[in-house]
Amino acid sequence: MKRLTYLSIAETEMAEAAKFYDERQPGVGNLFLDAIREAGEKIRRNPEWWPVFDAPVRGCRAFPFPYRLLYRELPDRIQIIAVYHSGRRPDGWRGRLN
Repeated sequence: MKRLTYLSIAETEMAEAAKFYDERQPGVGNLFLDAIREAGEKIRRNPEWWPVFDAPVRGCRAFPFPYRLLYRELPDRIQIIAVYHSGRRPDGWRGRLN
C-alpha cells in the first residue's frame, strides 16, 4: 500500500473542521478526525475504487460528516489535496494541482 501525504492546506482544513465541530459539541472533533482517518485507510487499501471527482482527482466521503478527502494517486504515494466540505466552494481546491 502506498503512503498518504497531505498538502499543508488540506491539513489546515482538517484541523479547522475538527475545531469547528468540537466548539459546537465537545468530542465531535475527535469523531470527525476518526472519520477522516478511516476514509484515508479506505483510500490506501483501494485507491482506484472511489469515484473520479475531476480527473485525476478522486473523492472519498468521510461518513457521517459532509466532507470528502480529495486525492490523487502518484507513483510513490497518495496525495490528499483537500479536506472538502461537500456544500461549500465547489471549485476552491482546483488551483492546488501542480
